[in-house]
Amino acid sequence: MKKRNRGKKGKTPSAKTKPKSYKAIVRFCLIFLGLLIILTTTFPFLSDRFNPQLTWLMVATADVTGFFLKLFGLTVRVSGRIVSLPNFSIEVVGECTGLYEMLIFLAAMIAYPAGWKKKLIGAGLGIPSLYVINVIRMIFITMMGNWSPQTFDFLHMYFWQVAMILIIVTVWVLWIEKVVHYERKAVGVHR
Repeated sequence: MKKRNRGKKGKTPSAKTKPKSYKAIVRFCLIFLGLLIILTTTFPFLSDRFNPQLTWLMVATADVTGFFLKLFGLTVRVSGRIVSLPNFSIEVVGECTGLYEMLIFLAAMIAYPAGWKKKLIGAGLGIPSLYVINVIRMIFITMMGNWSPQTFDFLHMYFWQVAMILIIVTVWVLWIEKVVHYERKAVGVHR
């Protein structure tokens, strides 16, 4: 006679729960990877094709970055997409706007099994959050480039690339916890 592994309250775990959760994970991964493949193959083409339409976002990012650098007491000159400090200048290009990171976040949200209303709430909260974090990134790397130009490449190419991935995942997990599963937690508290 075989001994069965019993879950809570002495019940045997249903055979349907494991495959169902496994299928949901596989479905999420396939949709997310598919969206990422589409994103990475089309983004460079579309950003070149629609560069004039995206210029307003690049200029706005440069203006906002310059504004906050001035608040820190730095001498800043902003001319279109160029942000100049006394010892360092940057040109804000499409990749500096946070648009790519926002699209990765949207791909993860679309792939996650949640209703469209919650996805719209997530987009409404997540996209502005990622833009603000991206502006903080721009301020930080511009200041560091002004003070220590040799550290700019490391910060820009390595540190902030990894940091932005972690930030995207954090914003996505917060959306799942605070928006998608909020009602379930609220119901569970009252029981």
